[in-house]
Amino acid sequence: MKSIKRILVLIVAFMMLLPCCVACFGTGSQTTETPTPKAEVQADTPKPTEAPTATPEPTEPPTEAPTEEPTPEPLKQGDLDAEFMALDEELFKWYVTTDITTLDQFCRHPEDFGIDESTVPVTLGSIMEDDEDSEFDEQFKQYRERLLAIDRNGLSDQLQFAYDTYLKYFDEGLESDPFEYNYEPLDIGVGIHQNLPLVFGLYNFYDEQDVKNYMTLLEDVPRFMGEILAYEQERANLGLFMTEDALEEILDDLNAVAKSGNTSFLHGTFKSAMEKVDFLTEEQKQEYIKQNDKLVKTVWVEGYKLLYDGLKKLKPQCREAVGAYEQGGTAYDYFCWKLKHDGSSDRTVEDAIAFLDGVIEEVYNEMYDSAMRSMDKWQEGRVITTGSIGGDEAYLKTLIKKIVPPMPEVEVDYVEVPKELQESFSPAAYMRPAFDDYQHNVILTNPKNQANYDMSTLAHEGYPGHMYQFTYQYSLGTIPKFQMLIETKGYAESWSTNSELNIARINERFGEDYAISYFLNDQFTTILLMYCSLMINGQGASKNVVRKYLSRWNMGQYVDRIYELCIEMPIYYIKYAMGFAELYDLIARCKEKLGDKFDSIEFYKEYLHWGPGKFEDLRERMYAWCDAQ
Repeated sequence: MKSIKRILVLIVAFMMLLPCCVACFGTGSQTTETPTPKAEVQADTPKPTEAPTATPEPTEPPTEAPTEEPTPEPLKQGDLDAEFMALDEELFKWYVTTDITTLDQFCRHPEDFGIDESTVPVTLGSIMEDDEDSEFDEQFKQYRERLLAIDRNGLSDQLQFAYDTYLKYFDEGLESDPFEYNYEPLDIGVGIHQNLPLVFGLYNFYDEQDVKNYMTLLEDVPRFMGEILAYEQERANLGLFMTEDALEEILDDLNAVAKSGNTSFLHGTFKSAMEKVDFLTEEQKQEYIKQNDKLVKTVWVEGYKLLYDGLKKLKPQCREAVGAYEQGGTAYDYFCWKLKHDGSSDRTVEDAIAFLDGVIEEVYNEMYDSAMRSMDKWQEGRVITTGSIGGDEAYLKTLIKKIVPPMPEVEVDYVEVPKELQESFSPAAYMRPAFDDYQHNVILTNPKNQANYDMSTLAHEGYPGHMYQFTYQYSLGTIPKFQMLIETKGYAESWSTNSELNIARINERFGEDYAISYFLNDQFTTILLMYCSLMINGQGASKNVVRKYLSRWNMGQYVDRIYELCIEMPIYYIKYAMGFAELYDLIARCKEKLGDKFDSIEFYKEYLHWGPGKFEDLRERMYAWCDAQ
């Protein structure tokens, strides 16, 4: 748990970017490993494509005869709720004060949360074991024990759900102990090397201390990259290093940054930020701009070059291109653990395969029937967009009123992805806002990937996707903060992927059937890739077995690329495919239970108010809600 925890606390700040997807014959985003809370790769019909207290002094005993101590009255439900919420506040502070980037991500005004920013480490974190990790592990276990000391049955329904979510979070964290070196910090398109530039490019400057912290973090880059290299070297020694093809892609990404000393976007983003601040004199601004320029040209590129040179030497130790099942040992166990964790459920490999078997059939049938009714539009090759992000946003705002509860008023800045990252970045990504500043939101757009942009991209990232979900749940004020922090990717992506389908089903401008088949074509491919990953990594299926399965869907000719994707990125599709399938199935079952009484707005109001959690717990509550209607 030590090393995984350390790196993933950092990823809380980096990986809250939830990119969108690209897939089949159309087009179409916290990793929480241990205690914490990516550009996507899908398949295209022609070919799969890649989209990332002080103790009181003792007193003398009384001289009179001692009286019997009164028996304390049992805590009432309200008292237990208060006790749980006090623990939640403590967990929230513990989580967000791990390092300054996490605090910057989630708290606009730390003092309002009772947090002294000066006590938070100004560091990019650490991936290697140290004494601090042991201290963290002990604290992790203590929090679990304190949770268990609270009588769950005495809590309100809302907090019972949060309680169950926390307990499973802690238990999964402890289960991850053997997987210290299975985690890959340099995932294709979505690794730390891709997200670190965005941390600096989007850094918030509210006062001069923020500027100083930024400089300290820049100076920390070579140390941090050195630790990632040491971690990858240990993985290589254990036979867990990435494949040769994956390494080549990572090296290309690192090299692009390592060569950008004079041209890096960090020169421009920092200068632009300094021009806007009002807490520095013009002279101070110029001094800080010079300091930033110097650091970007030196320590920034040096850190990336250090990692590039070190990884290149590890090429002879790249692992064989085989699935997790064939690798065995911790690789297989880690895959099974990630299936539960990223899928936001308790499904085993066999259960997941049986579940997806049913969902993929339903998705295919709906997609096929809709496509047959809109073949003329498919032949025209229409793209579902008004032609601009502004136009798409305006249209989506009119549509979401018909399907989800009203969202809070928000502002959105659309920021272009830096040039160094555009080659491997997805068409768009949403950056999760601070708890106390959720009205201000950022969606990243990639001009290099606009060929894969359409309205479903903005539906996924913004209306009514990630941005809607986070801002709506933040605005409720009833979901415990730590519950929002530890949201798993399967839950988040379930909402955004199903949001795309919901929009497709109610739009009139582009034709309902065409929009449905256009979207489900992408999602069908994603589930198909996940199914193949389960076969390869969970059951050890050979390429011939996978080809036979794919032939069932007339996709046997793409087996080489699909097999390669499933080996290089075995867990990548879990959050998208399993997340979509779980919520898609839940909605279908609730519609079946309620029939004509099903009301989309009321359903999502009930679903969202519980907050993030495991799907087995959500199903139980949503079925009970259906029965009560």
